[in-house]
Amino acid sequence: MKRFGTAWLTTNRNCNNNCSWCYAKNTLGTKAVMDLEQTKIAVDELKRRGVKKIVLIGGEPTIYPHFFELSKYIAESGIQVSVASNGRKFANMEFVTKTKEAGISGVDISIKAITEEEYHANTHSFGLKEMLKGYHNLKSSGVHVSTSYVIVDDDKKHFDDFVSFLEREQIASVFIQFVKPTLSLETTYEIMPLDKMGKFVTYVYERLSKTNIDYTLEISFPICLIDEEIWDKLLKENRISNCCHVPRGSGINIDEKFRVLPCNHFAEFPFAETPVDFADQTALDKLYETAAVKEFRATARMYPAEKCQTCDKWNICGGGCFTRWLMEDPNAYIK
Repeated sequence: MKRFGTAWLTTNRNCNNNCSWCYAKNTLGTKAVMDLEQTKIAVDELKRRGVKKIVLIGGEPTIYPHFFELSKYIAESGIQVSVASNGRKFANMEFVTKTKEAGISGVDISIKAITEEEYHANTHSFGLKEMLKGYHNLKSSGVHVSTSYVIVDDDKKHFDDFVSFLEREQIASVFIQFVKPTLSLETTYEIMPLDKMGKFVTYVYERLSKTNIDYTLEISFPICLIDEEIWDKLLKENRISNCCHVPRGSGINIDEKFRVLPCNHFAEFPFAETPVDFADQTALDKLYETAAVKEFRATARMYPAEKCQTCDKWNICGGGCFTRWLMEDPNAYIK
C-alpha cells in the first residue's frame, strides 16, 4: 500500500487575489470546489495511508465554502491541518476565532508586496493592510502563523526594503523561496535566471545576518551555484530547507476535481484526467502503478547532470526543483 506523510488539498481554485506569477493562474477562473462529503472520504483514506499533515491550498482556501467544517473534520481525525493563505480573511477577528475553534494548527501567509501600491500591481487587489492585520490577529490569538516570500529578481534595494518592512511590521520570521517555473498549457516561463539565484543567496545571508529576523531559505536550485563558504554557514545555522517531496514520493497533491497532481506547479497536468474514487481503497495504488506515474517518478529522481552522481551534497540538494530542467540545460550550470 502506497503511504504518504503530507497531503495538499486544493479545496478551490478561485481567489480574492489575482497574482501575476501564480503557478495556478490559468485555473483561477474555474468555479469548481471540492465536494465536502467526497473530501471527507478522501481524508479517511489519506489517514489510512499514514498521512500526518494536510495542507489546505488554492486558489485561496479561506474562501472555500466549507473551510471550517472540513478543517474541523481533519483535525478531529487526528491529522494536523494547516493553511497556505494570502492572509486577508484573517483581518476579521471572528474568522480567526472560528479558525482556532476548527482546530487549524498553523497558517502560512504569503507576503505579496511591501506597499499597498505594489500589492495592487502584483495581485490586482488592495490587500496589504488586511494581510498585516490578519497576521497580527492570528499571532495574538495563539494560532501558529508563519510567513513566506518569493524572490523574483536580484534587486538588492528591493530586498533591503523588504527586510526593513519585516522589522517595521514586527514580523519575526520568514520562509524565503526563489521563484520556480510556472508550467501551463499556454506557456512555460521563469522570471529569475538560475546563475543569479546562487549569487543572490550571498546577499540574502549577509543582509539578514545583520538583523534579528529568523529565516529559512528554500533551495530549489543546485547548491553548487552558491558560494561554498556561505552554504556552509547556512547549513551550520540550520537555515536550509530542501524544496521537493516529489523525488521521495512522500507527499500527495489532490486538486479540486480529486485528481492527483505531480506537484502544485503542475496544476494543469494531473497524472490522469479521471478523478480518484477515494471510497475505493485500491484506487490510489492502481494510479501509482500506471505508466504515467512511474515515468514521472523516474524522471524526477534522475541526476540532472553527470557531476551530481558523485556529489556529496546530493541528498540535501537533489539537483533542485527538477521542473527547472524542463527548459534549462543542467550541464550549463552544474559543472
